[in-house]
Amino acid sequence: MKSLIAVLTLIAVASSTSLAFADTDYDEKLAFAGSLEESLGHFWAIEQNLDDDNTELVLVHATHPIAELYDMMKPVLQKSSPDLDTQVKQILLDLGKKTGKDVTRQDAQEAIDGAKEVVEIARTAIVGDTLSQDPNFKMKLMQGLLETSKGEYEEAITNGEISMMAEFQDGSAFVWRSQQIFNEIKSELPQHEAEEIEEFYDDLWAGYDSRANPADITIMADGVIHELDEVMGVESEDTDLLDYVENIRSLLKETKEEYAAGNTDEALSLATKAYLDNFEFLESPIGQQNPELNHDIERMMREELRDMIKNGAPVSEVDAHVDAILLKMNDVAKIVPEFPFGALIAMTSILGVVIAITKIKGSKLIKK
Repeated sequence: MKSLIAVLTLIAVASSTSLAFADTDYDEKLAFAGSLEESLGHFWAIEQNLDDDNTELVLVHATHPIAELYDMMKPVLQKSSPDLDTQVKQILLDLGKKTGKDVTRQDAQEAIDGAKEVVEIARTAIVGDTLSQDPNFKMKLMQGLLETSKGEYEEAITNGEISMMAEFQDGSAFVWRSQQIFNEIKSELPQHEAEEIEEFYDDLWAGYDSRANPADITIMADGVIHELDEVMGVESEDTDLLDYVENIRSLLKETKEEYAAGNTDEALSLATKAYLDNFEFLESPIGQQNPELNHDIERMMREELRDMIKNGAPVSEVDAHVDAILLKMNDVAKIVPEFPFGALIAMTSILGVVIAITKIKGSKLIKK
């Protein structure tokens, strides 16, 4: 393996300076790097299943990179260097038999470590060290992994039970890998967003452990994705800001009803959705105009309300707390950047121009 790594290193250095590869665009590099990250997730899953002596799932994850990911990487590898392509392909092909049931744990780990080294060599050759270390690039990789994990989890869970273990572990592995990338860049992110992302990961893993409804897992994953969008300055263009206010009002009222009926899990899901799927999109405009109001509502929704539900607070206390949030949402409705139709008509009259009205659409790996 050492000699192979040395050969691949030389290939990588040579190919990284090739004119053919200099023209590779950003999206192509991002897609390639995404396949590498998924491969690293599978390698981690192999290690977990080796420790659990589950040879069947070891084989599943050992063969996924060559069966599902290599074909997406092949054109880019060949453009860079046919020799590099051949070597990467062979490493992935051999991984199954080198981690199989007749192989010692130590030998299997050496094969996995060798595959990890090849991944990094390919990353240097194809993506380049500068882009690979770019925080925004890493955040996009995190988002891609989390998007993929949502689909894997939804496929794996039926009625609160794991019906497809391999897919469940795929989802776990991609969440794990996204969190590893987050840990690499956490110190470079704004403290508030970094803290929120950490909390969302805690909730996400708790959801995996409890076999939560896939819709709830999606909410948690989207929470991380949205926080990363905020850090990168990506703005939502999907929903009118006042629609988020109405969604929050409706969801919080449902939260009260479900909690009063004893449906704690459903109440927690609704409260979480009110915050992650809606208030998150209001934080920036509210914070710009009234930071204190923004802070108060965030604390009341993200921390206090969810903790009250989790801890089984009396219904009367939850009701009172929700009512207090709803009162503050009335203040939010007054300050979000939404221009009434009448004001726009007046503006067009004064300016003598036609203004088009637009809206801001706006755990661990679980084993058998």
